[in-house]
Amino acid sequence: MRKYALYLTLTGLMTACSPGNQAIENLASQTTDNIACKDQKLEEKLWDGLKSYLIEQQSIPTAGELKDALHAQVDKLASENPQFSQDQQNRLLGNLDQVVETLLSEAPNGERAETPEDLLILLSAIDVGDRTTVFRSYMQDKVRGQLTSLSKTVESLDLACNPSTPSDDKDNSSAGTETPTQPTTPDQGTVPESNRDYAYHKQQALAKGESLAVFGGRWTFATAYQSCQSVQLPSMNDQTPDLEGIQITGRHSDGVGNKRTIASLSKVQSTHPYIKNVTSYGSSCFNVRQSPLIYDYGGKPYATTSSIAAIDLFKNNGSGTSVLGIDCSAYVYSSLATAGLRLKEGRALKASDSWAWGSTAYVEPSKNGLTCLSKITVSSSSSIKAGDIVAVPGHVLLIDKAGIDPFGIGSITKESDCAKLKSNVFDFVVAQSSPSKGAVGINYFEARDYLPTSEKMKAGLEKYAYYACLAKFSGKTYTPNLGTLSVVRHKGTSACMTTRVSLAKESCIASCGSLER
Repeated sequence: MRKYALYLTLTGLMTACSPGNQAIENLASQTTDNIACKDQKLEEKLWDGLKSYLIEQQSIPTAGELKDALHAQVDKLASENPQFSQDQQNRLLGNLDQVVETLLSEAPNGERAETPEDLLILLSAIDVGDRTTVFRSYMQDKVRGQLTSLSKTVESLDLACNPSTPSDDKDNSSAGTETPTQPTTPDQGTVPESNRDYAYHKQQALAKGESLAVFGGRWTFATAYQSCQSVQLPSMNDQTPDLEGIQITGRHSDGVGNKRTIASLSKVQSTHPYIKNVTSYGSSCFNVRQSPLIYDYGGKPYATTSSIAAIDLFKNNGSGTSVLGIDCSAYVYSSLATAGLRLKEGRALKASDSWAWGSTAYVEPSKNGLTCLSKITVSSSSSIKAGDIVAVPGHVLLIDKAGIDPFGIGSITKESDCAKLKSNVFDFVVAQSSPSKGAVGINYFEARDYLPTSEKMKAGLEKYAYYACLAKFSGKTYTPNLGTLSVVRHKGTSACMTTRVSLAKESCIASCGSLER
């Protein structure tokens, strides 16, 4: 007991002038809080604590630092529970040490995660079940086994329970789910602007037969540009002029994507298709014209790990560059999360999960924890639809609108001509964040004009068109498994729906008359 008191005294003296050490102590305390009460949240607290540290401290804690802090917390438990034997302490400490060593040493070294942002994305991916690489699959199995062992050890303990004060940060996974019913179409003329809100616009969309994924995409789009009109502008096509004023300054740390900066704000303001005609913003709005969102490779919206945190598109998260903007997977996740669509059954929607799933995870959703998504089946009467997600390694997007004959197979008169289908006859619109047209960022693009700029997307969707054409003549159904591209659809089941994640500054667009396109 005296040894423990001396340790706390020395620790207090050291941490008083070291915010980083205090943050480590807080992380350890949060992780081990209520072990005695077996509240089943040890794993969640560990993940959230690590992510919060990376966000707030902008540094990577060493495995040794966290292990020392956890040891101090276990010593505290032992001082409060005489029946907590040395063997039990050693077993618990061994379990904790293994997990920490794996997450803060082996994982970042194996994937060369050298920055807090890199490690934040890696840990988020491991947390949700990402198996997109051999290494991540190995990490999944190893971490899952270690956490299972830790959980069994905690369950075997018989310690005095002194529950901490419940947090006001309520877990939205326990909230009632929202089922997409078909309400009566509201009479827009009778609804004053002051009464229009998210629920009003959602009701409008559902009454018109739009999917929640489409609605979420449009709500995110309009919020990103703080403009009702942005969603109603014509989709970009091959005639849309390029955005000017953007400069490429180098390559991203992964050696793949470009880093960009705004070299001329006035040129961006005068050529960006979604802000060039906006002259002012309401008092509750963010001035996007003054601080434009462009395409930011690796960019994620700012968020904390709180279950009630909003997705903030207007605060730099540091995961891309210093410009405001998000990448493709962040746009897709934001669109689904703000519509209350889970990606993984049983997992609460959190703003911070926008870091978790990259584009490659959507190609094989069932293998990467995306249990609420499934690959579409094409038949003679059904193929790609609005709300579907299209993914290749390196890019993911939403289908915003789809024509009656989206793949253009109506003109094909014999099965042998199915192989001749090309993307120039496609009739659908994609919603995405992409470097298109000079790095516009979040945009709507006619598929027939966008696909020639993305060979992987073009080749994969032409194969889907081929299978849809075969179905027309054979009467069979096909679920394409291309390996390089997948079209997936949200299941829409009650298990895959929950309370939505809000967007920062979404109140700016609440008074919009309509988000219809």
